[in-house]
Parts: sequence; C-alpha cells; structure tokens
Amino acid sequence: MTETIVITDPDKDRYHTFGYISWWRQDIVRDATVLVVGAGALGNEVIKNLALMGIGNLLIADFDTIEDSNLSRSVLFREKNNGQRKVDAAAAGVKDLNPDVNVKAWHGDINFEMGMGVFRHIDAIVGCLDNREARLSINRFSWAVSRPWVDGAIQELMGIVRVFWPGEGACYECTLTDHDYQMIGLRYSCPLLARENLLMGKVATTPTSASIVAAFQTQEALKLIHDMEVQSGKAMMINGLTNDVYTTEYPVKEMCMSHSRLEPIIELPQVRSDKTTLAELLAIARGRLGPEAMLEFSGELVVAMRCAQCEEEEPVFKKMARLFESSATCPTCGSRRDMVLTHRITGDEAFLERTLAEVDIPPLDIVRARNGEERVYYELTGDKETFLKFS
Repeated sequence: MTETIVITDPDKDRYHTFGYISWWRQDIVRDATVLVVGAGALGNEVIKNLALMGIGNLLIADFDTIEDSNLSRSVLFREKNNGQRKVDAAAAGVKDLNPDVNVKAWHGDINFEMGMGVFRHIDAIVGCLDNREARLSINRFSWAVSRPWVDGAIQELMGIVRVFWPGEGACYECTLTDHDYQMIGLRYSCPLLARENLLMGKVATTPTSASIVAAFQTQEALKLIHDMEVQSGKAMMINGLTNDVYTTEYPVKEMCMSHSRLEPIIELPQVRSDKTTLAELLAIARGRLGPEAMLEFSGELVVAMRCAQCEEEEPVFKKMARLFESSATCPTCGSRRDMVLTHRITGDEAFLERTLAEVDIPPLDIVRARNGEERVYYELTGDKETFLKFS
C-alpha cells in the first residue's frame, strides 16, 4: 500500500518542503520531546537544526556561561549575550528561529542535579559534550530507564557520531579505556570531593566541524523519533583532513557497569520533591515492601561536616560529589573536617521531616526502596507537570 504524501501551501506552511519526504511525519516531530545536553558549539548547531525542523518540545541543559570565545563557533549567541547563561541565550535563539517550538532552559550539572526520571519522558537525548564524565552519566541514566541517546564529539577537523541504544550493541562505557577512567577520576580528590579549580583541557574546534557532526547527530535523533533503524553501538568517524567517513563497531564489554536497568519503576503522581518528606516516601515504600523497608540513594549524602578540633557541626544535606574540596576545611579553626555520611534512610533519622529536595533529591528523580532482596524504584512523577513545562 502506497503512503499518501500531503503537499501543503508553501506560502502558509513553513514545513512545506518536508512534506516531499516520504517517511517524514511532521505530527511526530511536533509531538516529540528532545533533550540536548550541552549548549556549546555542537549544541548550538543541534538546537538550531531541531528548531528549524519544528521539534515540539526542546529541553536544553548546560551549566556554563557565555564568553567571547564562544561567538566564533555558536550560531545562537551574540556579543550582547556575553556573561549570560548559555541555556537562556540558546532558548531565546530558538524562539527567534521558530516560535512554534516549545523550549525549556535548564541550568545545572547533568551529573548530579537532573532527576533520572526526566530521561524516561524524553523521546531522544542528544549529547553535545566536551567531557567523559557527563557522557558516562547520560549513558548510565539512559540504560537505567531504557532510552536511546546520540553522542557527538569534535576536535579540529575530526568528528565522531554514535548512537547508543540500551540492549542494542555496545554502550558508551563499553568504549572506555583505563586512561578514560583515569581522566574521569581527575575531577575528584581522595575523599571524592570535587576540585574547585581543576584545569580542564581545552579542545580546539571549528564551526565547520561542529556543523557537520551536529547535522549527523540531528539526523540520528530524527530517525529515533520516527522509529527508524539506527546503527547502535557503532561510530561514524569523520576525518575532515582526508574527507574520509567510515564506520567502526565497538565490542560489548562483559560486566559493563552501565548495563543495569531500574525495574520495576513505579510512578508516584502524588509525590513531589519540594513537597513530599522522607517520612512520607518511606511510608509509601513500607506500604508495599513491609515495615523493614528502607530508602537508598544512588550515592553518598553528606548530612553534616563535623570538626573534631572545635566540635562544631554544620548541617549540609548535599550529595558528596557536589561538595568542593574547600568545604572540608573548618571555617572556625581551619582544621580538616570529617563528613557525616549516609546512603540510606532507615526510619531512625532525626531529619525525616525534611522534604526530598532538602536532602538534594532533584525533581522527577527516581529513589530506590528495598527490603532484603526485594526492591522497587519510585519516580517522583508529581514533578513532571512543573519540571517538563515548556514555553
């Protein structure tokens, strides 16, 4: 059966030309939600492409601000944007390009500050990053909730594009070497506190490389949205010096740490991070798993910093990876402080009336509840309406 192609009026439909593509469905594009992580050179190009295509909902994530050096490689930024948050300038650029697109700017660290449940409600994730740590986080999140993502990277005239689909071929972590893990580990000091002034290596890039790689990334995201076949676990290598483009396949790494899914995930539409307390979530867990059930965090929570020298204790309630090394120094006497840590809630804590947000659990996150070997994963679905609100 031949599929009917609907040709619209070019004077009234900005997407008129796409109608000549046999498989293109503008309604699918209009209804899709895409997360772009990174709003630098690559991110600008991907965001621009998605906006021109009329993507329905665009979530832009980045933690950086604009400097003059960004202007030579970022099509959405202008000189007047210097010092502004990249996500805000990019979102404004999207609305200038295409008012049809609903956009949300999210300024934060993708590694620790975005709830994992956000990834469950995204149709495609596009990584436009310049560091291994963020790629590894996206990879683990996407595997945990079974969502595909598209990775891109550029250096000088070289580029690489990869699609990773959980369960279909190798994942990003499968590609990492011992050196890669060492580079990821450089971000942390011995007690795993983040170093404030770590000098990260700058990668030389050109706007042409960004345009080429971003075009392929956008194309792969478009194929994912249309449920078309993609080459998961393979890499498209682009050599701008020799004009060679070739594909290579990665082997699946046995016992890869990313290959772990959260099952079962139970949506809690009545639970919000800023309203629900630890005691209330624990009660929900015990209603299902029994009175011995506990809540478990994915990483260590620093409850307080305690100084043995002057016996002062400062409440903290932040993920350990979000604390800088300088926070280990006592502001009163200058001695090194100890961290009071926990990674679970048993019901005996003195801070059970704190909201989930007050213990550094972000909106739409997923929290594990366990009783012995039985475990479930609770999504804070009550945050969906407010967090995934596009304008």
